[in-house]
Amino acid sequence: MAEALATAFTDNLLTCSICLGEYEDPRVLPCYHTFCFGCISGYASKTISREWTFYCPLCKERIQLPREGLVRLRKDFRVHKTKEILSQRQQHEVSTTIRETNVTSVTQAIAQGAICCEKHPNNESKYYCEDDDTVICCECILTEHSGHRISSIEQTAKCNRDKIKFALVKARKRFNYIEEAVIKGQTVVMGTVNESSDSQIRAATIECIKKEVQSMCKLIYQREETLISEVNSAYDERKKQNEANKYILDLHHASLQSACDFAQELIINGTDLNIIVHAKSLTERLAAMNKTLFSSLNTPALILYSPGKISTADLKTMLGQVTVQSQLTLGPAPVFLNKAECVHSFSSKLKHDKAMCISGLAIDEQHVFVVDKGNGTTKIFTHAGKFKFEIRQNNPFDVAVSQTGHLYITSQGDKCVQVYSTRGQQLTTMGQSHLKDPRGITLNGQGHVMVCDRGEKVIFTFYADSGQLLNTIPLSMCVCPQYITVNSVNDNIVISDILSKCVHVLSSTGTGDHLYQYGTEGSGDGLLRSVDTVCTDSYGHIFISDFLNHKVVALSPQGQFIRCIATKDDGMEHPIALAINPAGQLVVAERYGKVKTFQYLQ
Repeated sequence: MAEALATAFTDNLLTCSICLGEYEDPRVLPCYHTFCFGCISGYASKTISREWTFYCPLCKERIQLPREGLVRLRKDFRVHKTKEILSQRQQHEVSTTIRETNVTSVTQAIAQGAICCEKHPNNESKYYCEDDDTVICCECILTEHSGHRISSIEQTAKCNRDKIKFALVKARKRFNYIEEAVIKGQTVVMGTVNESSDSQIRAATIECIKKEVQSMCKLIYQREETLISEVNSAYDERKKQNEANKYILDLHHASLQSACDFAQELIINGTDLNIIVHAKSLTERLAAMNKTLFSSLNTPALILYSPGKISTADLKTMLGQVTVQSQLTLGPAPVFLNKAECVHSFSSKLKHDKAMCISGLAIDEQHVFVVDKGNGTTKIFTHAGKFKFEIRQNNPFDVAVSQTGHLYITSQGDKCVQVYSTRGQQLTTMGQSHLKDPRGITLNGQGHVMVCDRGEKVIFTFYADSGQLLNTIPLSMCVCPQYITVNSVNDNIVISDILSKCVHVLSSTGTGDHLYQYGTEGSGDGLLRSVDTVCTDSYGHIFISDFLNHKVVALSPQGQFIRCIATKDDGMEHPIALAINPAGQLVVAERYGKVKTFQYLQ
């Protein structure tokens, strides 16, 4: 029975999907798929990009290579403990208890085991240092962690276990939603759903085209064939897109299932140390996957034919054109609250501050970064508003924070971007020989640093690691470009133009094609008196701070006015900087230091 149990575990939990053998030094990727350290190292070295990224062999998620290398990947506690327990049981005679052992009893045993301090192996790690995010022993407290915030492992693990449970409940709902979409996608790609409807629409569209053609001379028959070809191509493209979307859904389904399974296993069988090691990255992972967008596969493409006028001399206008309208489904549709609620606020003004002038805001999982141009500092607070420290600079303007934990701050005084760790240590600078008047800063979907230079009227894009210039996008449509953000839904670039009192939206192509602009001067709904900061959320909504009207405006991803999130009647006063926090809430910094958090979606 013990041998059969070992075989079952080896074939399932203990098998690497690259070498198809038993795991050797199993490591967990951020997508929560596990591989041998040697296998994933070899795979990554062959496929790594110039941005130091590679794709997971199973779910194809893009993985950022850690600065210290793959050796920083966490070990899979399930595999290590299971192999250890199976090895111990195979060395003893199979007793009645062992014969009755099943997979559950083995995995329950994983939770047992001593937690030894890495620096003092003879001591048991019973404490957690909140400042350094690490597990320590009593001797560590007296030495390198003296004066730090210390709590017990049991207390910290209980709190983190509850956080994982909460994230898992939400992720399970998302998993079921996606699983249903995947099942529907199977039938869509196979052609069993909407096939009849699509055929009828196709036939009706072609017939309409033919009737129009019959009233025209022979010179337009070539145009007829072109239009029919466009209709057929649209449906062919629709089918290809369904296949591509089905593939993406399958990958996301597999990735989400892997993370959920890992979380479930961690909650039930993980040690306190395992909980602490994985809690932060796992809850972030589940929360991020819960916001992932995907296209619905059962929404039919709407193909319209617009007849032209026979009297016109232009052949294309006479016959009209085929247009394809397709709808992106963002999972359950977001619903705005009738009135946004201010759920938290704090003042970023410090005792020694003089005249405050907030100009930039960024947020990560732990901190709020506020640029106070008036005092020449970037201030770091906790989400609760507790001051941590500040970074003094020469006329800072805006700030962005990367997923790798780096701060990118534009300095008007030094005409460059200064790079810091989130602990305040300066790492490097970039853009010294290119920037003239750096203002807004953001990071795009590829992790590149994008800087809006008001003096040059150009967007400069730099590689985040090397600081090397990647490309430039001219802003000839702008009078006075100021802030910049990138929409995570469609990669469009959003620029605020403070003198024109509008925002411009550009495509993500190398030339930055101008798509549309929004902004009409006034004080009513949808009207703007000044345009300062812009930001977007995970649904593609665009938010604009109107400094003089004391309000924040929300637009759809296509640039249509939705509503005002907060106005002067809500206590809003000179909003100057915007950001979305990890909870999906809008954070607004007012010019004179007040930082307010708004819940705007149901």
